[in-house]
Amino acid sequence: MKKGGIIAIVIVLLLTLTGMGSYYYLDSHVAGDTFYEGIIIDGQKMGGLTLGEGILLLTESREEELEKTIEINVDGMDGYSTKVSLRDLQLEYNIQEIATEAFQIGRSGNILERYTEIRNLEKNPVSFNLEHSFKVDHLEDVLEEIAVIVEKAPIDAQFSFEDGEMVITEAAEGIMLDRESFLKNISNMGDDILKAEHLAIPLKIIQPEVGEDYYSKINGIIGEFSTSFAGSSAGRIHNIRLSAESFDGMVVMPGQVVSYNKTTGPRQASLGYREAPVIENGELIPGMGGGVCQTSTTLYNALLLADMTILERSPHSIPPAYVPRGTDAAVATGYLDLVFRNDFDYPVLIDSKVEGTRVYFQVYGDKENRDYTVRITTNQISTIPYKVHENLDNTLQPGARELVQEGRNGYKVNSFKSIVRNGEIVSTEQISYDYYRERGFIYKVGPDPVIEQQIPDIDADTPGEDPGNVEEPSQLQEPQQNREQEDGSDSQQNEESDTWTENAG
Repeated sequence: MKKGGIIAIVIVLLLTLTGMGSYYYLDSHVAGDTFYEGIIIDGQKMGGLTLGEGILLLTESREEELEKTIEINVDGMDGYSTKVSLRDLQLEYNIQEIATEAFQIGRSGNILERYTEIRNLEKNPVSFNLEHSFKVDHLEDVLEEIAVIVEKAPIDAQFSFEDGEMVITEAAEGIMLDRESFLKNISNMGDDILKAEHLAIPLKIIQPEVGEDYYSKINGIIGEFSTSFAGSSAGRIHNIRLSAESFDGMVVMPGQVVSYNKTTGPRQASLGYREAPVIENGELIPGMGGGVCQTSTTLYNALLLADMTILERSPHSIPPAYVPRGTDAAVATGYLDLVFRNDFDYPVLIDSKVEGTRVYFQVYGDKENRDYTVRITTNQISTIPYKVHENLDNTLQPGARELVQEGRNGYKVNSFKSIVRNGEIVSTEQISYDYYRERGFIYKVGPDPVIEQQIPDIDADTPGEDPGNVEEPSQLQEPQQNREQEDGSDSQQNEESDTWTENAG
């Protein structure tokens, strides 16, 4: 081999060895599973630490900080405070994210690029700052605990009627934690949360919905009515008194709907009601709660005179004697009710009482600002006569007559409400049309009696008696019976008209 070839081989070999040495040198600098020197996270030098070791170091460095407490008190209220720690706020740092990002420095590109980046770190270290986050979920629990002690609901002014006097209880402001503002401020604190020593919860003053002046419009009687229950049984009087007490002192707010049945409750012995005559299918029969219809009727008339809105009302099948026809209000649990609503812009008070043999209802409202009165009139437009029905019953004695069913006339009645201002009627509206159905008398009658013709025995030999001159009856007369006319004309009544205004009884 020539000398030049040997030299060339030597040069190639030397270059190869040099390259291999350089590669191994570079590789020795970029190899390894630790952070490179010059990487700093949150002020901590990470060089020489594995990723796991670095994460642990950073976590432990923040452990003490998590135990830092912040005092929470209520703005403007001394003597109450509580404490929460940053751990309670679930304070967290993005340690995993930042450590992983920093660990990748010097680990991308070819070996020369990596080596260059690593050597540059030694002269120009790279620092990373941790970012924190926290949650206010736990603070919501803290606020709940504080609220139990601090918060007070506003108290509306209350109205009552005691011993004939109107009593108004003053309203009171409420105090509530301003939770929304507090939690929003905490969420926006950022790094300041780490330095905070005290946090104050702002308060909200809640005004009551109803103040004392709201009830100033209950200043007089705007409608009243009474009816007599003289002659009623003890059970009926008891039921009238009990049902009337259900409304005593009731305050009906604007827009409020009141049901008579819901207010008085079911007519049951367990609720104090007693047995007394009730109307069922047009018949008076013993039943629980008899008399409550007189209470509902009295209330109905007081409500009409107060100009309250009537939503539901029904007449009786038999017109009661204690009010004019067309002004009664029947109630029956489950299907007949008296329902009314307060459409005024002020509350009304209902007062009830039983004195002597009368039940009274008074409706209080803004009497001072009412410039009109209410007049109720009724017009009986027709009377439907009863009929008499006789049914033959051969088991009865001839000529006998027994009453099976009492009858009565029927009536059709219109009722009207008029608004009277300065003595003049300014409006009139029909409020009801009622039909009290007629019912016939029913009798059982025996067969007609047989009247035999009596011819006296005449002795032909008796002087002065001429059989041919004996006068025979020209017509046999049926014995008169005390029967009412079929058309009921004997009991037909003339048309009637009734009128009454406020304070009528």
